Amino acid sequence: MAPAPLDRHVTVVERCEVSPSPARAAGEPRALPLTFFDLVFWDFPPVQRLFFYDNHSTDSLLDVQSFLRRELPLFKQSLSAALRCFYPLAGKLAPELPAEGAAPPEVVCSDGDSVRLTVAVGGDDFQDLAGDHPRDTARLRPLLPTLPKHAVFAVQVTVFPRAGICVGTTLHHAVADGSSYVHFVKTWAAIHRGKKVVDVAPPLFDRGVLRDDGGLREAFVRDHRALAAAGDGRMDDWDLSRRPPGAVVLGTFRFTDELLGRLGKRVESETSARRCSPYALACGAAWAGIVHARGGNGSGVAHRFGFVTGCRPRVSPPLPGNYFGNCLGLCRVESRAGDLLTAASASAAIWREIEGLAEQGRALREARRWVRLVRDSAAARAVTVAGSPKMGIYAAADMGAPWGRPRKVEIVSVERTGALALAENLGGGGGGIEVGVALPRGEMEAFRAFFCDLVAAAAFGD
Repeated sequence: MAPAPLDRHVTVVERCEVSPSPARAAGEPRALPLTFFDLVFWDFPPVQRLFFYDNHSTDSLLDVQSFLRRELPLFKQSLSAALRCFYPLAGKLAPELPAEGAAPPEVVCSDGDSVRLTVAVGGDDFQDLAGDHPRDTARLRPLLPTLPKHAVFAVQVTVFPRAGICVGTTLHHAVADGSSYVHFVKTWAAIHRGKKVVDVAPPLFDRGVLRDDGGLREAFVRDHRALAAAGDGRMDDWDLSRRPPGAVVLGTFRFTDELLGRLGKRVESETSARRCSPYALACGAAWAGIVHARGGNGSGVAHRFGFVTGCRPRVSPPLPGNYFGNCLGLCRVESRAGDLLTAASASAAIWREIEGLAEQGRALREARRWVRLVRDSAAARAVTVAGSPKMGIYAAADMGAPWGRPRKVEIVSVERTGALALAENLGGGGGGIEVGVALPRGEMEAFRAFFCDLVAAAAFGD
């Protein structure tokens, strides 16, 4: 196949289909119905992640031909074996909602299902792309695969000669949440490391374990139909990818354990909140920083923040941790119009909402409004969250020698959803949480200044 230019920095050398292997048994389910949890994310942009591997302990990752000859076959084999365990990822999902009265959407699984794999060679600066500093998102997008029609998952591997490897994935959000995605990555990585017995629990696809006594699935389908018929386009209000190339950048900010400890002391001295979680502290500081960067602090406008909470242990009866699909509750926090939103006040507000989730049934109390709540949040340009430091994505993606753990993981799709990209912080050995932020270039400069001032003030407070 002749090389095909995808971008001036990326050249595609192969596109192929990877099928689950061995093939599924005849008696296995042929469809995976979407639940009400799944339908919340029906028309969300797909979740797109990049994994940068730069292990220099061997030359096998540095030469393109060596990679294509030795590593790529193993990569395909391990992906194929992982898809055998997570076969719905190779299935198909109709892009339109079914007609009134028809069965709700479902992922259809058939013989011959496959996942599109794109193999490419990168010509950009690998070390720069995998850095923390603000990078043009237009440089990152060519490393991500597009979803073929009806597909729910796609993979791209891009080799950077004498530098490293980048693995990109694109996932339809209505099929799986972050927990299920990390479960898949962990299984795939264990197989790639050569483990004959994978010490990861197999996924549970049984939809009978989730009760929907309130008819939320049908209600969400009706909501989606009504919004589509009305031409509701508010989801686009989050989407920064529509801006000209070079206008939007993605940067990473590291909240070390030490910094989070100092921020926690400030929250306790400035608010009535006590023992804020690291998650609330990092999210609160980032939320306040974005509001500041947009120039809206104290402007008389209320500011919104949204996050999700895992509902596997919260539903009745509880779902096991290996349940595959979405199982997230939507939570929201709003500042009072005219109030100055500081890192401390924002963290305290988020923490109070988190503490309230301990109340039985609180996480699902407003579930009936979730589909429309998402649109309201987008229209208000609410700051939201993608990922979680508890997922352990870096450890999950350890592909073994010669790849090792990724140097950097990015959720590039946050530029389309107004979200903070959260993961465990491995940089510099300081622990804590890393936060990825996508902003217009001017706002990013203001956010960086806010973060630097925050770090300096926290240190001075000691």
